[in-house]
Amino acid sequence: MTPQVLVIGAGPAGISCAYHLQKANIPYVVVDKANIIASTWASLYPSLKLNTSRFFSHMPERRFPLSYGIFPSGKQYHAYLVKYVCDFGLNIRLGVTIKDVCKEGDGWRVMSSEGSAWYPCVICASGRFNAPIMPYIDGMESFTGRIIHAHKYLGHAPFIGKRVMVVGNGPSGVDIASELGRKRGCEAVYLSQRAGVILRPRYPYGLPKHAWTILAEKLPTRFGARLIKHIESLKFGNLDKIGIRTPPTGGESSAAGGTRGHELITAVKRGWVTCVPAPLRFESDSVILADNKRVAVDVVIMGTGYNAVLHDYLKLDAPRDKADWLLREGQDPKNIPTGKRQVAGQTGLYEVGTFYQGKGTMYNINVEAKQAVDEILGRLGKQG
Repeated sequence: MTPQVLVIGAGPAGISCAYHLQKANIPYVVVDKANIIASTWASLYPSLKLNTSRFFSHMPERRFPLSYGIFPSGKQYHAYLVKYVCDFGLNIRLGVTIKDVCKEGDGWRVMSSEGSAWYPCVICASGRFNAPIMPYIDGMESFTGRIIHAHKYLGHAPFIGKRVMVVGNGPSGVDIASELGRKRGCEAVYLSQRAGVILRPRYPYGLPKHAWTILAEKLPTRFGARLIKHIESLKFGNLDKIGIRTPPTGGESSAAGGTRGHELITAVKRGWVTCVPAPLRFESDSVILADNKRVAVDVVIMGTGYNAVLHDYLKLDAPRDKADWLLREGQDPKNIPTGKRQVAGQTGLYEVGTFYQGKGTMYNINVEAKQAVDEILGRLGKQG
């Protein structure tokens, strides 16, 4: 049967879309330029764990094996996704590169490495991890060492014997610096942060945050909201005395990263990681910091996040910025996704997998995928 829906991306978002499309009996195909299911998850550093718990991070109809623990590793999550695709017999074609997606009539003309095809509906599920942010810092071009983005960090082995500086105050920066320090193979490990870091317990009062979320949902709304607010307020406190910069009271803005776990605290206390101010400029083999101190380094790893932008394959007459991509009619970006999945002004074009707040990315992916398929059902039904 000719597919009526093209899903671009065979990661968690595309897999969830495939599940809901198959359940709704809508002919579809999922394509991905990689030759492996969920390629991003197949190539992450070995120590990575999900920062959202097993309670909300699983795919529809299939919970994680108990052996995965509360926070599955990236390797476990990838194996889980591959088995999920096999068990449900999802229609996925790998090694297909999408070149252009253009509006044509009541649908979309898609040019790919397999040729040209037309679809009434297209779901963009290729995620936001293909546009790493590499901020320019004065003197980068003269730096004699190596500068990479965190998405190219696959483990500590290439950095043995090196002086490494990790830049970033989010989970990736904290995780990578902690791992490099814990492995004890680097000559020196520095974690450079502009705003400081907010460290919260991974198990508040002995339970993961999502367990408290489940409990809060069973309480009257007023009491549940208070409980979650209290759980979110828990943190390890002021860590400046051990060398971890803590944002000032009232400074917990988006500029200050929030990470769960004590690993960085342990690494700093034992001298495995040294926290330093933000990089000001590069000079030869060194980084000049915001306090004007010079630190000699061999490698800089930029844990500076990713841009959420319109995908390059989309040929639209629309601004290519974060606001226009994420803020669609009817959706409040501060809450669980409740708006339409159709991209504003683009009939038959949907996006899934870019909303990161609320209960976490993995939970939101399933919500968004179901919303997109429900909208597609309505659209195809009206056309029929």
